[in-house]
Amino acid sequence: MSSDQQPVDPTKPDLEDSTNVAKAHEEVNRTAAAASREQQLRENGLEPVSIWLMVAGFVVAIIGGSVLLSSDNFFGYSDFTKEGYVRAEFESGKKTIPMALAGAAYMKKGAALYKNCAACHGVDGGGMAPAFPPLGGSEWVTGSGAVPALAIIHGVTGPIEVSGKPYNGVMPAMADGWSDYDVAALIYYVQNSFGNSVREIYSPEQITEIRTLSKSYGKKQMTADELKKYLDKKFEAPALTTDTMLNLKTGEVVDASE
Repeated sequence: MSSDQQPVDPTKPDLEDSTNVAKAHEEVNRTAAAASREQQLRENGLEPVSIWLMVAGFVVAIIGGSVLLSSDNFFGYSDFTKEGYVRAEFESGKKTIPMALAGAAYMKKGAALYKNCAACHGVDGGGMAPAFPPLGGSEWVTGSGAVPALAIIHGVTGPIEVSGKPYNGVMPAMADGWSDYDVAALIYYVQNSFGNSVREIYSPEQITEIRTLSKSYGKKQMTADELKKYLDKKFEAPALTTDTMLNLKTGEVVDASE
């Protein structure tokens, strides 16, 4: 049987009569170029740095270095603080004492110390019945400063009546390791807070008198009957005057004229 078909030569393309050879070659070349570009892999971030970016960084470093080296007081304290905002111990190049009027100094110090008492007597001094009596309006607080001072130093135990109401709890000693300044400040604070207004500014000599009374009780807690003896206690030493200046850190009297 005969056939009109010719054997296929595998080395030659089998082109139809409609095939445009020039366009076919152009398409092959374009495809090959795209494939070649995809094979040229480059790690991200390893591209060369622009020369202009390097020049800009170098200029910034030169300018910054010259400013630092040419300014002797570049890091001076006074150059970076607001006017009037200075460290407490230094002013105009001289060492000074941080001080305030005695009443203000005691109130500030006493407010910080009262945090030790607030858990039982309340932030507002209202107390917590039936164990912890209020401090506001209490005759034990507004009488002689010796009573609250002894209560702070020794603590209190057993029943006590405050403003006609009975209480029965235990107050631990609060002043172990406290200075006379601490004791005086807390007395002043409770006697002039929560609606109280005693206004006596206790002097170091008056606190010394209280310490002398305290020695006769040793380390034991005091009872209401023992404290009652000092409700009308008068001090031999005078109190501080309202214009007395105190060192805010130590509580020492400062001569403001120095």
